[in-house]
Amino acid sequence: MNTHHRPVRLSKIVLLTGVVSVSCSPVWAWADPVVERITTTKDVGDVSPAFRTSTPRHSTTRVAIVTGADLLKTGQTNVIAALQQSSPEINAPPGGGGGGYSTTPTQTVILRNLNADETLVLVNGVRRHASAIGNWNYGPAQGTEPADLSLIPLSAIDHVEIVTEGATALYGQDAIGGAINIVLKAGNRNGGTANIQNSGYYKGDGQGITAYGDLERQLGSKGGGMDLAWQVQNQLPTHRDGINPTLGDVNRIEGLSRSLAELFSFNAHMPISRSVEAYGTATLAHRSTDRIGFIRGATNINNVPSLHPNGFEPIETFDEMDFQVNGGLRGTMPAGVAWNTYASFGREQVNEGVYDDNNPTFGALSQTSFNQGKIVNAELIGGAKFSKRFTSRALPKPAVLDWGLEYRHDTYQIGAGDYQSWATGPDYTGSNSPGATGYNGFQPSNAGNWSRDIFDGHVGLDIFVTPKWEWTIGGHVVNYSDTTTAPTGSIGTRYNFTKNFSIHANVNTGYRPPTLGAIHYDATSSGPGYTTVNLSQTNDVARLLGSHNPKGEYSRSYSIGLDWKPVRDLQLSIDGYRIDINDRIESTSAFSGTVMADYLSAHGVGDNITYASYMTNVGNTTTNGFTAKISYKFPIKPSYGVLIGSVQANAADTEMTHYASTPGILTTLGQTYFSKAAETELLRSSPKNKESFSLNWSKGRYSVFVQEQRYAGVAWLVYQSDPGAYWTHVRPQVITNLEASARVGHGFVITLGANNLFNKYPTRTNKQALKESSGVFAYPMTAPGGYEGGYYYARLGYTF
Repeated sequence: MNTHHRPVRLSKIVLLTGVVSVSCSPVWAWADPVVERITTTKDVGDVSPAFRTSTPRHSTTRVAIVTGADLLKTGQTNVIAALQQSSPEINAPPGGGGGGYSTTPTQTVILRNLNADETLVLVNGVRRHASAIGNWNYGPAQGTEPADLSLIPLSAIDHVEIVTEGATALYGQDAIGGAINIVLKAGNRNGGTANIQNSGYYKGDGQGITAYGDLERQLGSKGGGMDLAWQVQNQLPTHRDGINPTLGDVNRIEGLSRSLAELFSFNAHMPISRSVEAYGTATLAHRSTDRIGFIRGATNINNVPSLHPNGFEPIETFDEMDFQVNGGLRGTMPAGVAWNTYASFGREQVNEGVYDDNNPTFGALSQTSFNQGKIVNAELIGGAKFSKRFTSRALPKPAVLDWGLEYRHDTYQIGAGDYQSWATGPDYTGSNSPGATGYNGFQPSNAGNWSRDIFDGHVGLDIFVTPKWEWTIGGHVVNYSDTTTAPTGSIGTRYNFTKNFSIHANVNTGYRPPTLGAIHYDATSSGPGYTTVNLSQTNDVARLLGSHNPKGEYSRSYSIGLDWKPVRDLQLSIDGYRIDINDRIESTSAFSGTVMADYLSAHGVGDNITYASYMTNVGNTTTNGFTAKISYKFPIKPSYGVLIGSVQANAADTEMTHYASTPGILTTLGQTYFSKAAETELLRSSPKNKESFSLNWSKGRYSVFVQEQRYAGVAWLVYQSDPGAYWTHVRPQVITNLEASARVGHGFVITLGANNLFNKYPTRTNKQALKESSGVFAYPMTAPGGYEGGYYYARLGYTF
């Protein structure tokens, strides 16, 4: 044999849709090309980047893992609520991302106290499409259109990765706060699960029935697999409102909405040759939600007595249909280059309606139910990724180079509602409100179809300069057809002093364009004698009030952390971080007053507009924080079982460092561009710190899990125009959660649990603000620990 050519042992790769890993034998740089073969190993960190669906642990980027079992221990029935209870870095406002007047019926994920759009959501490493329902009214996530994690079955999830520093280089430049990667089960075994859970609240309402499970099968004899999962949930409403001072105890707004959801997922992979594998993932979800609005009494100016002699409570409906399919081929070339070609399409359509309502300007001829229109959000993705290992005698370990190209086509659509849902009828008096009284439909002027093309190129390098010192360098150059071309990058390093102690650090830049919804969402709502408009940035009224062409957010982030295992059963990690964001995309304050209304009327636009706002760049912010996690396995006798304790904490403080200049026309009209109230909601709607302590004991067939959580205080505003004296300052909340399980028979598990075991409620709403809302908001809807009181559940599970 030629002495310059060494024999090469075949590398081994596992290509699982849930977990991808590689184990490579040594390969000399001058060795003959070989084809990597598909097999099963365990080391995720060694997999070629082109194949990864999971994120490498113990590299330069911090990755926190929440297992599927961890999610189930919370007793929650959707991924968002379960993650909030499992991770100190995640908050999810119980009232939805838009607060008390939320335009979305679901919770929103907030990572490290940044806006929801500043966290990138992925499934198996592939972008998850954004929800069609945005958070357009004021609240802790105003102006965002995040992906809806609650539409993925709990039973489908192998684990969830919370990726923080370095995420912009790994997954995309818009992962400013980090990324959440949901890794699905991959069919590693022949079997499945089935669960049924009953839940409710101590107060006697909010009964929920949830059934979920999955079926896993190995496919063939060469490493293929599939998992089919499902979840069906019927949730009844809760009501935590105060008493209406004029109409009695009839408020029904504050609390959970009634909903019915059917969720499905499919995940599979199959080798089709010695070096090529096909894979595919699909999720499908349907959810219908009924949300009750403010009551209109029999004498209300917007009531039509012949239709509703006793008054009415309008009920808004959301009918959501959501799906995403993605898949492709992946394998290796003879030169040892790993490749992955893929395509994905995700789409959500929401049909909005309202019933038990009327349009008072049409009198007795008014409809009582309305189609308010539809919102559609979709994303088409196509791309290719490549990676190659390089070895050299000058390097202690192989270097890995990865690169790729991706094309994305985003679309956003608004469809108009019924004519009467928005129109002014013959019985208009100047005081009653045109359109469906509870919720106006989309007008033809609001409707449209908009799109954006995105071209993303990326490159990354992972190299060890010494056996203990690793460096990663990555970057993206992305062209957005409607905004700009943005280059961003990341540099990370990790030094392993010993196998039990290491430090890592990262510097990242990122860019996030405004979503299509933030640019084009345009809606009108009316009340007795007033009209409120959420203006698109291109609306003529918005232009008259100083709106400008949209700008994206640029970010810089810095982090440093350590991992330490001082003794065998004790593990500690600490991370400090700073995130600077320029040109934060938020909503303006609500402009109001006769001077503004007269100005708009004089220019021939605006019909009796009382309040107006639009999305814009309000200034710059800086977030400073840290995350600390400790876990310890207590040294007790095996006969006493296994006891593991953990302490987790996250602190994040965001402050404004620069305010955008107020447009001259707003100064002339006496308007505040970004008020103190708007700033308070941006900075103080999420808790500055969150801590949890948990103990997990198990012995044989029994297990007990107890968790103590503390949320710092937040601020709550019923109306953004409220003076400071009306604000509610929510005191810190301490919540106790408990779960006990027992295996019975063959494969069965019975679980009993309670969240908020001691039935703690948050600070009550400021009395003046409560009176202002006619007694509706008895508790602050931004209270991070919830405002529903104690919650119980019982679950029967079967594993086969």
